[in-house]
Amino acid sequence: MNRAAARRRDRGAASVELVLATPLLMVLLMAAVQFAIWQHAAHMARAAANEGLQTARAYGSSAAAGKADTSTLLASLSGNVLKDPQVSASRSTTTASVTVTGRAASVIPGLSLPVTITVTAPVERVP
Repeated sequence: MNRAAARRRDRGAASVELVLATPLLMVLLMAAVQFAIWQHAAHMARAAANEGLQTARAYGSSAAAGKADTSTLLASLSGNVLKDPQVSASRSTTTASVTVTGRAASVIPGLSLPVTITVTAPVERVP
């Protein structure tokens, strides 16, 4: 077989490879963006939970104050990145805890990644 026959047989191979590789590349790119959005949502939830925890664990404070502080900060931070955020806070005589749950915004249709952050710290006491 000569070179001309081999070239004719390979004609269009680059187009087929492009048609097969492009969707795979797009899915990988969307997955990377989805992971970044999930990480961003988790980071914002952790920042808000930490802020609320500092309020809830303060001397003379309450779990309700920590929950309100967390909700306020989430409203100003998250925008549309953290969907349906739910905040719960508790305080005992020794520890305070704040939990933030929600879902990260979806880039890939049908994929909804959960975000759950819980932070706990000891309550401030005067000896």
